[in-house]
Amino acid sequence: MVSVLHGSAVVAMMGQGQSEARPASALPPDRVLSAVASAEVDDPLVALARDHAQALDADALLITWQPPASAPVALYAGGAGLTRERIDRLVAEQAAHPARAAREWRPEREGDEGGARLLAVFPAGDGMVTITTLFARPSETARQRAEAEAARRQSLLEPFFALWAQRARAQAQARGLAEAVNHSDVGVLLVNARGQLMLANTVAEALMARQDGLRRSGTLLSGSRLPDTLRLQTAIDHVVGGGTSRARAAAPVIALGRAERRPLLVAIVATDQPPATAEDCAAILYVFDPAQELRRLIEPVCKLYGLSPVETRLTCLLADALSLADAAAAMHVREQTARSYLKQIFLKTDTNRQAELVWLMLKSAVRVAPICRTSFV
Repeated sequence: MVSVLHGSAVVAMMGQGQSEARPASALPPDRVLSAVASAEVDDPLVALARDHAQALDADALLITWQPPASAPVALYAGGAGLTRERIDRLVAEQAAHPARAAREWRPEREGDEGGARLLAVFPAGDGMVTITTLFARPSETARQRAEAEAARRQSLLEPFFALWAQRARAQAQARGLAEAVNHSDVGVLLVNARGQLMLANTVAEALMARQDGLRRSGTLLSGSRLPDTLRLQTAIDHVVGGGTSRARAAAPVIALGRAERRPLLVAIVATDQPPATAEDCAAILYVFDPAQELRRLIEPVCKLYGLSPVETRLTCLLADALSLADAAAAMHVREQTARSYLKQIFLKTDTNRQAELVWLMLKSAVRVAPICRTSFV
């Protein structure tokens, strides 16, 4: 997963408690705070919920979010006796009987004689947020006071939940971007205006973990050899300090030597916009590994062209730069037999030469991270 060294590397909301809005059934039975509250006690939604419960002198409070054409999910749950079963029941009832007014009183059920709930509904983006304020046995005076306080807060909470919806949308986008970066088969690293490492995707983390070619020295990047480290740091400093011409500048490519493999290739690209502060992202490093396994990329392409298992194996061996004779030896067949297989491969792929075949395989390969398995369907 994405590794964050500096919080400014990612949209701030990704690190907040609102990153997971879980269904009510996911909440533990005896927790008075939801996953939101437990993840980040300073989350604005948690602070608002606590303040709202206190202002209305409530015994418990539940906040739910209902996207369009979807079931509600619990965002916050707090207060005495708000077990998982009770939350599930409240959420299910909201799904079946949503509130029809901005504020609506409902009686409590299932043995809570005299209990009542005040539901307040707020538009939030394309969906609706419902605050359910629960009272054990409210007097008429308490009801009137809670109703008046809820009405007073209506104009304050509406813009809050409008901003909350924007925040949730930005979080979803940020999570999606993080997933996209992690599912790339290219190492991706972000550095700030100080040249410090801010973020590394899964492939980059794996490369650095090998300590061969690319390394992490604290918050700085280095190579396995001193000359490589000096060239890498010089290139990063040059790109980071590129000024207004950064978007038009050529991206330098550094080769980082390895002990027993071909060097890693690192392209350093400046961000389009100059960093506003020293902590902002200033450059993106793309790390390419020439020694990565090609078989996982080529096998799905072979399926696309209808190659048999033995034809697929021969194609993969040829893509690994083996001659036809060497590929036949690796397959324990005669060279003439391998040549017959190759003729069938040429017919199925509409190619005429080995070089053309390998070119087609590599051009058709779907490049995703090693953790992903691809298959043409």
